[in-house]
Amino acid sequence: MLLEIDGLKKYFPVPGSKKTVKAVDGVSFSLEGGESFGLVGESGCGKSTVARTVMHLCRPTDGRILMEGRDVTRLSKKGRRDFLRQAQMVFQDPYASLNPRRTVFRTLVEPLDIYGLGTRKERERRVMELLELVGLDARYAKRYPHEFSGGQRQRVGIARALALNPKLVILDEAVSALDVSIQSQILNLLIDLRQGLGLTYLFISHDLSVIEYLCDKVGVMYLGRLVEFGSSGDVFQDSRHPYTKALLQAIPSLDPEDRGEPPLLPGEAASTASSAGGCPFAPRCAYAAGRCHEEAPALREVGAGHSASCHFL
Repeated sequence: MLLEIDGLKKYFPVPGSKKTVKAVDGVSFSLEGGESFGLVGESGCGKSTVARTVMHLCRPTDGRILMEGRDVTRLSKKGRRDFLRQAQMVFQDPYASLNPRRTVFRTLVEPLDIYGLGTRKERERRVMELLELVGLDARYAKRYPHEFSGGQRQRVGIARALALNPKLVILDEAVSALDVSIQSQILNLLIDLRQGLGLTYLFISHDLSVIEYLCDKVGVMYLGRLVEFGSSGDVFQDSRHPYTKALLQAIPSLDPEDRGEPPLLPGEAASTASSAGGCPFAPRCAYAAGRCHEEAPALREVGAGHSASCHFL
């Protein structure tokens, strides 16, 4: 097992209040080497916080993160440095994540400089290899981020993430800021890179069609909790949780004859600072009964490798 997340929690105190925002509340899942795992859910459900906690951009409140069986939940400075050779991240905004004062060459050679990998000539060759790997011409190495389109900037971001030959790449909404046609190009590039380099992806997105296209396994999050987990086929063809069903029904149909309006979820997601018990989805669920408002359902198996958290499964 390459990556294991066990009971991960990340809470944020609310300034001037005794309340706590439970951004991630007991999330568990695992990735085999070479797999692509998608985390999906509404904005604010905690999926990006999971990614940032795994990357040690924020400290977990509780739970464990294991990389190849080694506990990397809380690392020293040296331990974090070693961990980041195995795990890298691609961010949502391809412009904000690049230093506007650095050329592409300086951006891509920096990780190699920090880790002291190779001679100067070998680093230069590696930068050219990375540009070719993501479909950019070598002459682009002398350009600055503002000289590129959004898709080209994201290719640079992907190249930077690959500079140290990581095993795990976390992609946080990596195509959501791009035009649809460019999205497909980047997704196909990611598929080619995964197959060619044996990469493992943790892909964060709110776009179900992107998740279905790219990912082998899917985790659906709601208010900081994982409410359904399984293979892409199971989740999209045989979803069990009412929230997952609602998300799938909200996908626009490409059939011109299908003029039906998709059912909308009533109300809005409650705040994760709420201390109310029971199922977090109960206030918006058409099937909720008394038990749902009193007792939180556990994530339990509903099929081989397929789990969901609902009292009425």
